[in-house]
Amino acid sequence: MKHFFGILIVVTTSSGFALKAGEWKKHVVTQSGRTSTAVAADFDGDGDVDVISGYPGTVSLFLAPDWEELVLHRFAKPKGNLIHSEVLDVDGDGDMDWAGSQAPGMPFWLENPGDGSGAWAARIIDHDIRGIHCLLKADVDNDGNQDLIINNFFPDGMLADSVAWFKVPKNPAMAERWERYVFADRTARGGSHYFGFGDLDGDGWGEIAIGAKGAPFEDGNWFAYWKNPGKADVKEAWEKTLIAGNQLAATNILPGDLNGDGVMDFLASRGHSQGVIWFEGPNWTLHTIDQTIKSPHSLTLADLDGDGDLDGASCGFESREVAWYENDGKGRFTKHLLDDAQESYDLRSVDMDGDGDLDLLNAGRATGNVVWYENPLR
Repeated sequence: MKHFFGILIVVTTSSGFALKAGEWKKHVVTQSGRTSTAVAADFDGDGDVDVISGYPGTVSLFLAPDWEELVLHRFAKPKGNLIHSEVLDVDGDGDMDWAGSQAPGMPFWLENPGDGSGAWAARIIDHDIRGIHCLLKADVDNDGNQDLIINNFFPDGMLADSVAWFKVPKNPAMAERWERYVFADRTARGGSHYFGFGDLDGDGWGEIAIGAKGAPFEDGNWFAYWKNPGKADVKEAWEKTLIAGNQLAATNILPGDLNGDGVMDFLASRGHSQGVIWFEGPNWTLHTIDQTIKSPHSLTLADLDGDGDLDGASCGFESREVAWYENDGKGRFTKHLLDDAQESYDLRSVDMDGDGDLDLLNAGRATGNVVWYENPLR
């Protein structure tokens, strides 16, 4: 099923111009029900980009090009929500595995058997985390391998108000748990949400940024980052720096040089309230990109138009609109509306059709679908 969108939005920005969005095709992967996350990779080795998503009770693989569904995992509590997920080669065998969690629940990974079947073994990552909200893959310790950053969303339990990164053990198929390093030791109170990872100070080691939504938790509504100490296997907590407080229902915070001055900035959203914004480094001066979008819970940062600078995209689940924000290279953004009848909880920049440009993969929340938008660049 395909739908076509090419909606012109005239937006008053500091640059004073607006451009036509072009025609993005909307492709439906599944309409299986409420879903909060979707990730993509060639999971069966046939050259096509497949999708793994989850709706209440299951984790499912949808095989391209016809999106045949294979149920990979069923939860013991069928009403639980799969809140966030990642794709990485956990066991180093050359195929892509999956990591995620039921909310509330322990993080786990599914081992890809590599034969395109649904026989994916489930293995625990950590036994002490409860109620995660985000996983992010990143090479935290600079060893060339992907690690996972995972939060403890609830303000209770052994890892209350904390966030840790996890190193894949030497034999992940046999290990009881992954190696845990708590870098935000009870310093992430307030409903920590999504993460960003990037080298902010140019020392070659990536920092971890977090947004915290607040209500119903205390001490939230902030964006902050934790400085990587620049050593492998550090057990001590990292130094925290506040980017901005009084940011109602903060969620996403992604690092990148948005204005081309060679200094890292942050693209951010207040995903449980209103607004897409950016913070200009090094003093984190706030600039508004879109002040009207409601509940922009999903956010991605990538070069969507192929001009060499970083653009943004989001979907406001209250506004029910998907938009991308064209950067002129100087941090001035023009909004282009792609869809006005779609919700989202998770939006990713992925080359879904293998044509060399980045498309947008969207997990549709209460619209009960997973869809992707085909970039007209190629």
